[in-house]
Amino acid sequence: MRRGVAALSFLGLGLAQEAHRVSITRPGGSFNQEVAFLWPWVYFFSIVIFLVVAGALAYVTWKFRARPGQEGEPPQVHGNDRLEVIWTLIPLLIILVLFGLTAKALIQVNRPIPGAMKVEVTGYQFWWDFHYPALGLRNSNELILPAGVPVELEVTSKDVIHSFWVPGLVGKRDAIPGQKTLIHFTPKEVGNYYGFCAELCGPSHARMLFRVLVVPKEEFDRFVEAAKAYTPPVADARGHEVFQQNCMACHGVQGKMPPAVIGPELGFVGNRVSLGAGIVDYTPENLKAWIKDPASMKPGVKMPGFPQLSEEDLDALVRYLEGLKVEGLDFKALPKF
Repeated sequence: MRRGVAALSFLGLGLAQEAHRVSITRPGGSFNQEVAFLWPWVYFFSIVIFLVVAGALAYVTWKFRARPGQEGEPPQVHGNDRLEVIWTLIPLLIILVLFGLTAKALIQVNRPIPGAMKVEVTGYQFWWDFHYPALGLRNSNELILPAGVPVELEVTSKDVIHSFWVPGLVGKRDAIPGQKTLIHFTPKEVGNYYGFCAELCGPSHARMLFRVLVVPKEEFDRFVEAAKAYTPPVADARGHEVFQQNCMACHGVQGKMPPAVIGPELGFVGNRVSLGAGIVDYTPENLKAWIKDPASMKPGVKMPGFPQLSEEDLDALVRYLEGLKVEGLDFKALPKF
């Protein structure tokens, strides 16, 4: 019995955490602020309509109920022109108000923001790539943005249709091969925002996650300056050799856009808060397990496992990868949304 209660408690805690992660009621950016503005209006009219309809139904049911001794049909009511006009005009007015507010929000969230920082977002099975063309930087699975700075995301795909969605920050946009869709918004609140693919795209669709790390502008500027002068450090010489022999055919470590993209960019992997496109938190143990057998953690992943690596080589590779980072930045302390 105790085990069952404990299991339910942990399940409830997990569901509460996931619900917090996908919440759209806490607007962390300008896009969701516009959407959140509509909610009170929709709730208000929904409650008013429910109370009026339910109240009228209860009144009519009570008022015209069959009474003891009553025989035959009750007196018939043949309509009231004034009442019919009223109950036609009031719903029409409600629809027009909601239509106007929704149209205003749609225009606002789709309006280009002058001077916005551009980021090219590309979906792959089953991970995300983020390229900052004006800055000459590239990162995978974790989009780093400055708080208070307008952003334009240019979303596309290289294989099948995906959908980019950060519930706590911005709405959905489909990632379509050969097409580019745009999202304009300004991230307002510092935090670690959970992102999802919202379009069924294969066996690991549910594990095609990512993070958006919104940091203070000063911290973002420090990251950009350090990243521009970035030379991949070699924290472990043997690990560097193992990487060159097994990994560099698919992964870059320069933090820049290569001529052809095969796998996620690992230039700043040591700064990440997650692994496997956001499916697990970043720890040396999870990194080691991912390298050894990624398919056990993410079905359908295109990265092969490396069970043939010795424990010594695997540990050396993990140390090398952990050293690929910009020093002085810690994103793990960001609040999670």
